[in-house]
Formats: sequence, structure tokens, C-alpha cells
Amino acid sequence: MRQKRHSFDLLLVLIIFCVYAAGALFLCVVGANTYKDISAVMQSNYDLRTGVLYLTEKTRQNDVAGAISVQKVGDVDALVLIEQETGLGYETWIFVHEGMLCEELIFSGEKVDLNMLQAIMPMQSMKLTLDENNILSIKLVGADGIENSRMLMLKAQGEPFNYDPAAVALAAAVDAVEGDFDDLDEDELEENNEDNDARGGGGR
Repeated sequence: MRQKRHSFDLLLVLIIFCVYAAGALFLCVVGANTYKDISAVMQSNYDLRTGVLYLTEKTRQNDVAGAISVQKVGDVDALVLIEQETGLGYETWIFVHEGMLCEELIFSGEKVDLNMLQAIMPMQSMKLTLDENNILSIKLVGADGIENSRMLMLKAQGEPFNYDPAAVALAAAVDAVEGDFDDLDEDELEENNEDNDARGGGGR
């Protein structure tokens, strides 16, 4: 009788241990999944905030009359920022491609090359609107579907900046001439000046 009761006690202890072990394993799995979910949400929120701040900063840096526009790359909205200081008409195109927020720097008039994009951060989509009141609306959707948006009042207004091929050619020619002068060393310049002086003296 005692032997049977002892066996029963051992079996009961074993069952309780198994239940406890299973419960602990279940809690570990649930905790790990919860941690992954929380980490994914935090990362997505970080990407969204960073993306909005990135677009805001790029827009503020280029808030010049006619330098900001919303275009299309296929059926995707793109923020186009035109660099006008040099007069060469560089454009920065920022849009979402294959789950990534990307950008590319090109000459005005050139087409975007999807093989030359620089990936910035994961992003599902971006919706942009620029209304007649010069208000730029930005709506980003992260990889997990979470949305973040912002509205920016642009300070500058004006007509779109037109790319001038003649200005590009002139600037290139000026750069080439300046480069030729830079290649001349001081001895060559001094020799040229002496020749000019000699010719001037002979003429007198």
C-alpha cells in the first residue's frame, strides 16, 4: 500500500513539473514574440519619424522660389528639389521604390535611373501633395502599415526653375578655361609676361 502511494506521489510530482516546464516554455515563447513585435513597431515608428524629419529638412534646405515640386516616377509620388545656386539645374528626386525610401541626384531634363538609386530607409509608400497655397503635405506609410504625416508651409513661391542647356555649356567652358590657367605654373606665366614686355618694348 505504501509502495503504491509512493509511486502515486512521484507521478504527481512529475506531472506538476511537466506542467510547470510547459508553462515556462509557453511564457518564454510568448515573451519572445511580444518583444519582436514591440521591437518591430518601435523600429517602424523610428523609420517613420526619421523619414518625415529627413523630408522636412531637405525641403527646408531648398525652400527657394520654384525649387520644390511634386512629380511622378511611374505611379509613385516623388519630391523633386532643384539646386539653383550653380545655375546647372541639378535635381534631387526622393520617392519610394521596392519598399525603400530612395533618392537620386540628376541633371534637370534627365530621366531617373532606377539602377542608380540610393536607399535611405525602409518605407511602404509616400503620398505627396503641393496645393495652390504652397502647402506641402507628406504622408508616409511604414513597412508594417503605420502612418505618419506632416504639413509644411513653404516660405518661397515662384515659377518652376527652367533648366538652361546654354548655361550648362557656358559654365563648362568657363571651368575648362579656369582649369587651363590652373595648370600653368608660375615659371610659364612669368615667361609669357617677359615675352609680352619684350614685344611691347620693340614696338616702341
